[in-house]
Amino acid sequence: MKKIYVKEMRRLLLCAADKIIEKEPYLTELDMAIGDGDHGTGMKRGFTALKKMLECEEFREMDTLCKAVGVELLKSMGGASGVIFGTMFLGGIRYLPHEPYADCSQLVQWLSEGEASVERRGKTKPGQKTMLDALMPAVTAMGRSCRSSDDIVRMLQAGSEGAIQGMEESKGMRSRAGRSKNFREETIGLPDPGAVSTSLIFEAFAEEIKKCEGKER
Repeated sequence: MKKIYVKEMRRLLLCAADKIIEKEPYLTELDMAIGDGDHGTGMKRGFTALKKMLECEEFREMDTLCKAVGVELLKSMGGASGVIFGTMFLGGIRYLPHEPYADCSQLVQWLSEGEASVERRGKTKPGQKTMLDALMPAVTAMGRSCRSSDDIVRMLQAGSEGAIQGMEESKGMRSRAGRSKNFREETIGLPDPGAVSTSLIFEAFAEEIKKCEGKER
């Protein structure tokens, strides 16, 4: 698959929303152990609002769709998670075309700049036990895949694998950012809740894009 169309991207986003909503109890349990306990409920609130918006509104251009996603998360989630996940979608929006589709390299540029924007906005970096520990490996793997092949299905699968590996590696880290840094050594052994949420989003993207492959467009 050389291009992804708006209707397909919408399906990926709806799949991600469903997965986040489903996993809210697990995200809440994690955040109660090493945070303030509101990550799961905030994510569910934001992605429930996102799902409703995607089901009720029509989009024709890729940049318009993804901008609306970021704005909806900022507006509905609140707190640090709303800012961070909204920024993930909005930070690189200029790299998406005002067209009904995007190609492999445009998606990589979009998410890579989104990752860099999260670093700047949150004044954090990978290795501090945050969602960046899943997001950075995801975009790195996507970039590597895109350079070897312009197939979007393969690229999103690579992104999912990178995000999951990064999330798993966050278990061995001591939190050095956000409220969870107050828990110090207690954070070792558990994955960062934001990294888990990020891996769920990329996992959903990879699952749904396989269902789009080969279908009439």
